[in-house]
Amino acid sequence: MTERIRSPYNNQSISFKLLHHFVVVCEASSLSRAAHVLNVCQSNLTLQMSDLERRMGVQLMHRSWRGVDLTEAGQILLPEARSILRRFDKIKLQVQQAHLHGRVDLACASFAVPDYPAVPQAVRMLRRNDARFEVKLLELPSSAQPMALENGQVQMAVMLGKLPNIQFRLTRLRESRIVLLVSTGHALTRAGGPVSLRDLGGEMFWMVDRVVEPVLHHVTTRALVDAEVPNAMMRSAGGLKDVIAQVATGSGIALVPDCLRGLDGSGVLTCVDLEESLAIDVVAVHRGLKANKGTKELLNCLAAANAHGSDASTTTQT
Repeated sequence: MTERIRSPYNNQSISFKLLHHFVVVCEASSLSRAAHVLNVCQSNLTLQMSDLERRMGVQLMHRSWRGVDLTEAGQILLPEARSILRRFDKIKLQVQQAHLHGRVDLACASFAVPDYPAVPQAVRMLRRNDARFEVKLLELPSSAQPMALENGQVQMAVMLGKLPNIQFRLTRLRESRIVLLVSTGHALTRAGGPVSLRDLGGEMFWMVDRVVEPVLHHVTTRALVDAEVPNAMMRSAGGLKDVIAQVATGSGIALVPDCLRGLDGSGVLTCVDLEESLAIDVVAVHRGLKANKGTKELLNCLAAANAHGSDASTTTQT
């Protein structure tokens, strides 16, 4: 049977922290001053120095009311301890640089980060799969995302609907039904089933501004016009957050994509199904799968996050 070799360092292991404290004590020539520099209790520091001497098997310093004086053994250890700590700092830096060298930075924009949970879910999934990926999330309206892609601010954007004349690659993540957003307690929440827009002519409808979310504005406006909702009962808000705020305060209702699952669980807002068949595509737009190493991986995670609870299909166009 092969004889087990016992490590000679089992009972004498010395931490870098212990060596660092020894060097500070030597440079301060005083346990009290060293304790102040290290922000530790002096009694604990004294015990640490005694522990270091026990592990080394020799006395390293003489202690007196005047301070500490190194023994011959301590004078030998001090430069070696400094050298060990400098070497460790160099190795630590090399390891960190190697990690940064392999890191992949990626920025992604989304039309509604808190209320559209698929995007942060995809980012968490990507990080779990590979710790090298560092993803920065930005909340931008769909209309601002092409410019962010153009100037390199982001490598991927998740928007509501395909904007006209967009010059980037597009992947359809899912189709999102349009539902009615009302404040909790609104009479429509007691309808017991889908409601028709034609029966809601007396309601005030809030819509996101056309220059902010062009496709959503077009889909919802067209539906309201077809339902013969009077123009006087349609008001425009600056963005999705503004629309949501107006509905939450009971100032009206709105048509929103059902992918905004963060809204219905707030306790303040409720989604009601429509009899009309209305939908909008959620799409991912990017500069190309080779533009950034993380683009393809994030796109796959986005598809998986959107597929959860929906029949998501992905088709890429050039």
